[in-house]
Amino acid sequence: MRHDLLTSYATRGMSALLLVVGLLLMAMRPAEATQSPTCTASPTSQTITIPTVAITPGQSNGPIGSAAQATISVDCQQAYANTPNYYDSFNAQTGQLAALDSTNSPLGGKGILFQTNVPGIDVLLTAQTVQASSGNNGPNGTPGWSIGTINCNFNNGIETCTPNPVSATFTAQLYKTGPVSPGTITSLNLLQIFETDTVATPPAGWQGTIFYSGASSSFGTLTLKPVTVSMSTCNVAAGSVNLSVTLPTIDLNALPTTGSVAGKKSFPIQYTCPSGWALYMTMSTTNPASATGVIAPSATCSAGTPASNVGIQLLQSNQQPVQFNTAQSVGNSPNGTLNLTYYAQYYATSSPIGAGQVCGTATFTMSYQ
Repeated sequence: MRHDLLTSYATRGMSALLLVVGLLLMAMRPAEATQSPTCTASPTSQTITIPTVAITPGQSNGPIGSAAQATISVDCQQAYANTPNYYDSFNAQTGQLAALDSTNSPLGGKGILFQTNVPGIDVLLTAQTVQASSGNNGPNGTPGWSIGTINCNFNNGIETCTPNPVSATFTAQLYKTGPVSPGTITSLNLLQIFETDTVATPPAGWQGTIFYSGASSSFGTLTLKPVTVSMSTCNVAAGSVNLSVTLPTIDLNALPTTGSVAGKKSFPIQYTCPSGWALYMTMSTTNPASATGVIAPSATCSAGTPASNVGIQLLQSNQQPVQFNTAQSVGNSPNGTLNLTYYAQYYATSSPIGAGQVCGTATFTMSYQ
Protein backbone atom coordinates (compact mmCIF):
# COMPACT_ATOMS: atom_id res chain seq x y z
CA MET A 1 0.00 0.00 0.00
CA ARG A 2 1.35 3.39 -1.00
CA HIS A 3 1.51 6.11 1.71
CA ASP A 4 3.35 9.41 2.25
CA LEU A 5 6.12 8.61 4.78
CA LEU A 6 7.07 12.24 5.37
CA THR A 7 3.58 12.98 6.67
CA SER A 8 3.38 9.77 8.65
CA TYR A 9 6.49 10.40 10.70
CA ALA A 10 6.29 14.19 11.14
CA THR A 11 4.65 13.98 14.58
CA ARG A 12 7.16 11.58 16.14
CA GLY A 13 9.86 14.07 17.32
CA MET A 14 13.58 13.98 16.76
CA SER A 15 13.90 10.22 16.42
CA ALA A 16 11.19 10.31 13.84
CA LEU A 17 12.94 13.13 12.03
CA LEU A 18 16.17 11.13 11.91
CA LEU A 19 14.24 8.22 10.49
CA VAL A 20 12.70 10.44 7.84
CA VAL A 21 16.12 11.76 6.88
CA GLY A 22 17.34 8.23 6.49
CA LEU A 23 14.40 7.41 4.27
CA LEU A 24 15.01 10.53 2.22
CA LEU A 25 18.59 9.41 1.66
CA MET A 26 17.25 6.07 0.48
CA ALA A 27 14.89 7.86 -1.88
CA MET A 28 17.84 9.53 -3.55
CA ARG A 29 19.10 6.08 -4.61
CA PRO A 30 16.06 4.55 -6.32
CA ALA A 31 16.12 0.94 -7.51
CA GLU A 32 16.40 0.31 -11.25
CA ALA A 33 14.94 -2.70 -13.11
CA THR A 34 15.84 -3.90 -16.60
CA GLN A 35 12.27 -4.41 -17.84
CA SER A 36 9.03 -2.57 -17.39
CA PRO A 37 6.20 -4.53 -15.77
CA THR A 38 3.77 -6.16 -18.18
CA CYS A 39 0.29 -4.81 -18.70
CA THR A 40 -2.59 -6.99 -19.93
CA ALA A 41 -3.79 -7.36 -23.53
CA SER A 42 -7.33 -8.39 -24.39
CA PRO A 43 -7.42 -10.70 -26.21
CA THR A 44 -3.90 -11.91 -25.53
CA SER A 45 -3.69 -13.67 -28.92
CA GLN A 46 -5.72 -11.76 -31.49
CA THR A 47 -6.23 -13.04 -35.05
CA ILE A 48 -7.34 -11.31 -38.21
CA THR A 49 -8.94 -13.14 -41.15
CA ILE A 50 -8.91 -11.78 -44.72
CA PRO A 51 -11.37 -13.45 -47.15
CA THR A 52 -10.13 -15.34 -50.21
CA VAL A 53 -9.14 -13.01 -53.05
CA ALA A 54 -9.43 -13.66 -56.80
CA ILE A 55 -7.14 -11.64 -59.06
CA THR A 56 -9.09 -10.26 -62.02
CA PRO A 57 -7.86 -9.48 -65.54
CA GLY A 58 -5.92 -6.23 -65.74
CA GLN A 59 -5.82 -5.92 -61.95
CA SER A 60 -3.76 -2.84 -61.10
CA ASN A 61 -1.30 -2.65 -58.22
CA GLY A 62 -2.76 -1.53 -54.92
CA PRO A 63 -5.32 -2.80 -52.37
CA ILE A 64 -7.35 -5.81 -53.54
CA GLY A 65 -10.24 -7.78 -52.08
CA SER A 66 -11.97 -7.10 -48.80
CA ALA A 67 -10.35 -5.73 -45.66
CA ALA A 68 -10.66 -7.27 -42.18
CA GLN A 69 -10.36 -5.70 -38.73
CA ALA A 70 -9.36 -6.75 -35.23
CA THR A 71 -9.01 -4.82 -31.97
CA ILE A 72 -6.62 -5.23 -29.04
CA SER A 73 -7.10 -3.43 -25.71
CA VAL A 74 -4.27 -2.79 -23.24
CA ASP A 75 -5.05 -2.46 -19.50
CA CYS A 76 -2.28 -1.29 -17.11
CA GLN A 77 -4.24 -0.85 -13.86
CA GLN A 78 -2.89 -4.06 -12.30
CA ALA A 79 0.65 -3.41 -13.53
CA TYR A 80 0.57 -0.06 -11.73
CA ALA A 81 -0.88 -1.62 -8.59
CA ASN A 82 2.12 -3.97 -8.54
CA THR A 83 4.67 -1.14 -8.53
CA PRO A 84 5.64 1.01 -5.49
CA ASN A 85 5.78 4.13 -7.65
CA TYR A 86 3.92 7.37 -7.10
CA TYR A 87 3.57 8.03 -10.84
CA ASP A 88 3.90 5.67 -13.86
CA SER A 89 3.37 6.47 -17.53
CA PHE A 90 2.74 3.25 -19.51
CA ASN A 91 3.42 3.63 -23.25
CA ALA A 92 1.73 0.71 -25.09
CA GLN A 93 3.73 -0.17 -28.20
CA THR A 94 3.77 -2.54 -31.16
CA GLY A 95 7.02 -4.33 -31.94
CA GLN A 96 8.60 -7.48 -33.36
CA LEU A 97 7.01 -6.64 -36.73
CA ALA A 98 6.85 -9.29 -39.44
CA ALA A 99 9.14 -8.84 -42.47
CA LEU A 100 8.40 -5.51 -44.14
CA ASP A 101 8.44 -4.85 -47.89
CA SER A 102 11.43 -2.56 -48.31
CA THR A 103 10.77 -2.01 -52.04
CA ASN A 104 7.13 -0.93 -52.18
CA SER A 105 5.11 1.55 -50.13
CA PRO A 106 1.32 1.88 -49.81
CA LEU A 107 -0.53 4.36 -51.99
CA GLY A 108 -0.94 7.60 -50.07
CA GLY A 109 1.70 6.52 -47.58
CA LYS A 110 -0.83 5.26 -45.03
CA GLY A 111 0.09 2.11 -43.14
CA ILE A 112 2.82 -0.46 -43.68
CA LEU A 113 3.32 -3.38 -46.10
CA PHE A 114 4.33 -6.84 -44.95
CA GLN A 115 5.88 -9.37 -47.30
CA THR A 116 4.13 -12.71 -47.92
CA ASN A 117 5.18 -16.00 -49.47
CA VAL A 118 2.92 -15.41 -52.53
CA PRO A 119 4.73 -13.52 -55.33
CA GLY A 120 3.23 -10.10 -56.07
CA ILE A 121 1.13 -9.96 -52.89
CA ASP A 122 1.78 -8.00 -49.66
CA VAL A 123 -0.40 -7.39 -46.61
CA LEU A 124 -1.31 -3.76 -45.97
CA LEU A 125 -1.81 -2.97 -42.28
CA THR A 126 -3.33 0.29 -41.07
CA ALA A 127 -4.42 1.18 -37.54
CA GLN A 128 -6.58 3.53 -35.48
CA THR A 129 -6.49 5.70 -33.50
CA VAL A 130 -2.76 5.86 -34.16
CA GLN A 131 -1.69 4.98 -37.72
CA ALA A 132 0.58 1.98 -38.24
CA SER A 133 4.18 2.88 -39.02
CA SER A 134 7.59 1.22 -39.06
CA GLY A 135 9.65 3.99 -37.47
CA ASN A 136 11.83 3.34 -34.41
CA ASN A 137 9.01 3.97 -31.95
CA GLY A 138 8.63 0.37 -30.87
CA PRO A 139 10.02 -1.22 -27.70
CA ASN A 140 13.60 -0.10 -26.93
CA GLY A 141 13.74 1.97 -30.15
CA THR A 142 12.99 -0.93 -32.49
CA PRO A 143 10.58 -0.75 -35.48
CA GLY A 144 7.00 -0.22 -34.35
CA TRP A 145 4.73 2.52 -33.07
CA SER A 146 3.00 3.72 -29.92
CA ILE A 147 -0.71 2.87 -29.76
CA GLY A 148 -1.42 4.97 -26.65
CA THR A 149 -0.22 6.09 -23.23
CA ILE A 150 -1.82 5.30 -19.86
CA ASN A 151 -0.94 7.71 -17.04
CA CYS A 152 -1.25 6.36 -13.50
CA ASN A 153 -0.83 8.20 -10.18
CA PHE A 154 -1.51 7.88 -6.46
CA ASN A 155 -3.43 10.73 -4.90
CA ASN A 156 -5.29 10.91 -1.59
CA GLY A 157 -4.98 7.17 -1.17
CA ILE A 158 -6.50 6.39 -4.58
CA GLU A 159 -4.70 4.74 -7.51
CA THR A 160 -5.93 6.20 -10.80
CA CYS A 161 -5.02 5.28 -14.41
CA THR A 162 -6.35 7.28 -17.35
CA PRO A 163 -7.21 6.57 -20.05
CA ASN A 164 -7.42 2.89 -19.24
CA PRO A 165 -7.61 0.71 -21.17
CA VAL A 166 -6.29 2.02 -24.48
CA SER A 167 -7.32 0.22 -27.67
CA ALA A 168 -5.97 -0.16 -31.18
CA THR A 169 -8.04 -1.28 -34.14
CA PHE A 170 -6.00 -2.93 -36.90
CA THR A 171 -7.17 -3.23 -40.52
CA ALA A 172 -5.51 -5.73 -42.87
CA GLN A 173 -5.99 -6.02 -46.63
CA LEU A 174 -4.08 -7.76 -49.41
CA TYR A 175 -2.05 -5.46 -51.64
CA LYS A 176 -0.90 -6.27 -55.19
CA THR A 177 2.67 -5.16 -55.94
CA GLY A 178 3.36 -6.95 -59.26
CA PRO A 179 2.70 -10.11 -61.33
CA VAL A 180 0.89 -12.64 -59.16
CA SER A 181 1.28 -16.39 -58.87
CA PRO A 182 -1.78 -17.93 -57.17
CA GLY A 183 -1.23 -19.66 -53.84
CA THR A 184 -1.97 -19.56 -50.12
CA ILE A 185 -0.45 -16.92 -47.86
CA THR A 186 0.85 -18.71 -44.79
CA SER A 187 -0.01 -17.51 -41.30
CA LEU A 188 1.91 -14.37 -40.30
CA ASN A 189 2.67 -13.12 -36.79
CA LEU A 190 2.23 -9.48 -37.78
CA LEU A 191 3.25 -7.87 -34.50
CA GLN A 192 3.48 -8.17 -30.74
CA ILE A 193 2.40 -5.82 -27.95
CA PHE A 194 4.80 -4.35 -25.37
CA GLU A 195 4.86 -1.35 -23.04
CA THR A 196 7.49 0.98 -21.65
CA ASP A 197 6.99 2.34 -18.13
CA THR A 198 8.31 5.88 -17.67
CA VAL A 199 8.53 6.87 -14.01
CA ALA A 200 8.47 10.51 -12.87
CA THR A 201 10.70 11.78 -10.07
CA PRO A 202 8.79 11.02 -6.86
CA PRO A 203 7.76 13.72 -4.36
CA ALA A 204 10.08 14.37 -1.43
CA GLY A 205 9.93 11.59 1.09
CA TRP A 206 8.43 8.98 -1.21
CA GLN A 207 10.26 5.70 -0.76
CA GLY A 208 11.08 2.66 -2.93
CA THR A 209 10.63 4.18 -6.39
CA ILE A 210 11.66 1.82 -9.20
CA PHE A 211 12.88 3.15 -12.53
CA TYR A 212 12.82 0.92 -15.64
CA SER A 213 15.52 0.96 -18.29
CA GLY A 214 13.82 -1.31 -20.85
CA ALA A 215 10.47 -2.24 -22.34
CA SER A 216 8.38 -5.07 -20.95
CA SER A 217 8.28 -8.56 -22.39
CA SER A 218 5.60 -9.21 -25.00
CA PHE A 219 2.10 -9.69 -23.61
CA GLY A 220 -0.04 -9.70 -26.79
CA THR A 221 0.09 -10.77 -30.46
CA LEU A 222 -1.71 -10.04 -33.72
CA THR A 223 -1.66 -12.92 -36.21
CA LEU A 224 -2.90 -13.06 -39.81
CA LYS A 225 -4.63 -16.34 -40.65
CA PRO A 226 -3.81 -18.09 -43.99
CA VAL A 227 -5.35 -16.43 -47.07
CA THR A 228 -5.96 -18.02 -50.48
CA VAL A 229 -5.10 -15.98 -53.57
CA SER A 230 -6.65 -17.33 -56.77
CA MET A 231 -6.87 -16.21 -60.37
CA SER A 232 -10.07 -15.72 -62.34
CA THR A 233 -9.98 -18.52 -64.89
CA CYS A 234 -11.12 -19.48 -68.36
CA ASN A 235 -12.99 -22.76 -68.76
CA VAL A 236 -13.16 -25.01 -71.81
CA ALA A 237 -16.74 -25.64 -72.96
CA ALA A 238 -17.80 -29.24 -72.49
CA GLY A 239 -18.12 -29.80 -76.22
CA SER A 240 -14.53 -28.68 -76.82
CA VAL A 241 -12.76 -30.86 -74.27
CA ASN A 242 -12.47 -33.94 -76.52
CA LEU A 243 -13.08 -32.93 -80.12
CA SER A 244 -13.42 -35.43 -82.93
CA VAL A 245 -13.19 -33.86 -86.41
CA THR A 246 -14.30 -35.99 -89.36
CA LEU A 247 -12.87 -34.93 -92.72
CA PRO A 248 -14.78 -35.71 -95.93
CA THR A 249 -13.87 -38.65 -98.16
CA ILE A 250 -11.78 -37.50 -101.13
CA ASP A 251 -10.42 -39.03 -104.34
CA LEU A 252 -6.74 -39.86 -104.63
CA ASN A 253 -6.54 -37.37 -107.51
CA ALA A 254 -7.31 -34.53 -105.06
CA LEU A 255 -3.72 -34.79 -103.77
CA PRO A 256 -1.64 -35.02 -106.95
CA THR A 257 1.71 -33.72 -105.61
CA THR A 258 3.65 -33.30 -102.39
CA GLY A 259 2.23 -30.34 -100.48
CA SER A 260 -1.22 -30.65 -102.05
CA VAL A 261 -4.18 -30.05 -99.70
CA ALA A 262 -7.85 -31.01 -99.87
CA GLY A 263 -10.97 -31.69 -97.81
CA LYS A 264 -10.81 -28.66 -95.52
CA LYS A 265 -13.18 -28.85 -92.53
CA SER A 266 -13.75 -26.20 -89.84
CA PHE A 267 -14.19 -26.98 -86.15
CA PRO A 268 -14.94 -24.71 -83.15
CA ILE A 269 -13.17 -24.36 -79.82
CA GLN A 270 -15.18 -22.60 -77.13
CA TYR A 271 -14.01 -21.01 -73.87
CA THR A 272 -15.79 -19.07 -71.15
CA CYS A 273 -13.58 -16.28 -69.76
CA PRO A 274 -13.80 -13.08 -67.77
CA SER A 275 -13.30 -10.11 -70.05
CA GLY A 276 -9.89 -8.55 -70.45
CA TRP A 277 -7.54 -11.52 -70.43
CA ALA A 278 -4.86 -11.63 -73.15
CA LEU A 279 -5.33 -15.13 -74.59
CA TYR A 280 -2.83 -17.46 -76.26
CA MET A 281 -3.41 -20.83 -77.94
CA THR A 282 -0.74 -23.52 -78.14
CA MET A 283 -1.20 -26.58 -80.36
CA SER A 284 1.06 -29.62 -80.04
CA THR A 285 1.34 -33.17 -81.34
CA THR A 286 3.54 -36.13 -80.58
CA ASN A 287 3.83 -36.94 -84.31
CA PRO A 288 4.74 -33.76 -86.22
CA ALA A 289 5.72 -33.80 -89.90
CA SER A 290 8.36 -31.52 -91.41
CA ALA A 291 5.75 -29.23 -92.96
CA THR A 292 4.28 -26.48 -90.72
CA GLY A 293 1.16 -27.50 -88.82
CA VAL A 294 1.09 -31.05 -90.23
CA ILE A 295 0.51 -34.20 -88.20
CA ALA A 296 2.54 -36.94 -89.88
CA PRO A 297 0.80 -40.02 -91.37
CA SER A 298 -0.07 -42.51 -88.67
CA ALA A 299 1.16 -46.09 -88.77
CA THR A 300 -2.19 -47.31 -87.45
CA CYS A 301 -5.76 -46.06 -87.48
CA SER A 302 -8.55 -47.57 -85.43
CA ALA A 303 -10.94 -47.27 -88.37
CA GLY A 304 -8.84 -49.33 -90.77
CA THR A 305 -5.63 -49.44 -92.79
CA PRO A 306 -3.97 -45.99 -92.86
CA ALA A 307 -3.42 -44.14 -96.11
CA SER A 308 0.19 -43.68 -97.13
CA ASN A 309 1.91 -40.29 -97.51
CA VAL A 310 -1.13 -38.38 -96.27
CA GLY A 311 -1.09 -36.30 -93.06
CA ILE A 312 -3.44 -33.77 -91.48
CA GLN A 313 -2.70 -30.06 -91.44
CA LEU A 314 -4.19 -27.74 -88.80
CA LEU A 315 -4.97 -24.11 -89.60
CA GLN A 316 -5.65 -21.10 -87.38
CA SER A 317 -8.74 -18.92 -87.70
CA ASN A 318 -6.90 -16.84 -90.32
CA GLN A 319 -6.29 -20.13 -92.19
CA GLN A 320 -2.55 -19.93 -91.70
CA PRO A 321 -0.83 -23.17 -90.58
CA VAL A 322 -0.55 -23.70 -86.85
CA GLN A 323 2.94 -23.42 -85.35
CA PHE A 324 3.21 -26.41 -83.06
CA ASN A 325 4.47 -25.80 -79.51
CA THR A 326 4.26 -22.02 -79.96
CA ALA A 327 1.81 -19.84 -78.03
CA GLN A 328 -0.07 -17.79 -80.60
CA SER A 329 -2.18 -14.78 -79.64
CA VAL A 330 -5.92 -15.02 -80.19
CA GLY A 331 -6.66 -11.54 -78.79
CA ASN A 332 -8.43 -10.48 -75.60
CA SER A 333 -11.28 -12.44 -74.09
CA PRO A 334 -14.83 -11.10 -74.22
CA ASN A 335 -17.09 -11.26 -71.19
CA GLY A 336 -18.73 -14.60 -71.85
CA THR A 337 -18.21 -17.29 -74.44
CA LEU A 338 -15.15 -17.08 -76.67
CA ASN A 339 -15.64 -18.84 -80.03
CA LEU A 340 -12.51 -19.77 -81.95
CA THR A 341 -12.60 -21.39 -85.40
CA TYR A 342 -9.84 -23.74 -86.53
CA TYR A 343 -9.51 -25.92 -89.64
CA ALA A 344 -8.19 -29.35 -90.52
CA GLN A 345 -7.35 -30.64 -94.03
CA TYR A 346 -5.54 -33.49 -95.79
CA TYR A 347 -1.93 -32.81 -96.67
CA ALA A 348 0.20 -34.86 -99.10
CA THR A 349 3.51 -35.41 -97.30
CA SER A 350 4.97 -37.26 -100.26
CA SER A 351 3.93 -38.66 -103.65
CA PRO A 352 2.29 -40.86 -104.69
CA ILE A 353 -0.33 -41.30 -101.99
CA GLY A 354 -2.05 -44.55 -101.13
CA ALA A 355 -5.72 -45.11 -100.34
CA GLY A 356 -6.85 -45.74 -96.77
CA GLN A 357 -7.79 -44.04 -93.50
CA VAL A 358 -6.12 -40.85 -92.29
CA CYS A 359 -5.92 -40.12 -88.54
CA GLY A 360 -3.97 -37.90 -86.19
CA THR A 361 -4.12 -36.40 -82.70
CA ALA A 362 -3.27 -32.92 -81.43
CA THR A 363 -3.57 -31.22 -78.06
CA PHE A 364 -4.50 -27.58 -77.54
CA THR A 365 -3.73 -25.44 -74.49
CA MET A 366 -5.20 -22.02 -73.75
CA SER A 367 -3.10 -19.69 -71.61
CA TYR A 368 -4.01 -16.22 -70.39
CA GLN A 369 -2.61 -13.28 -68.49
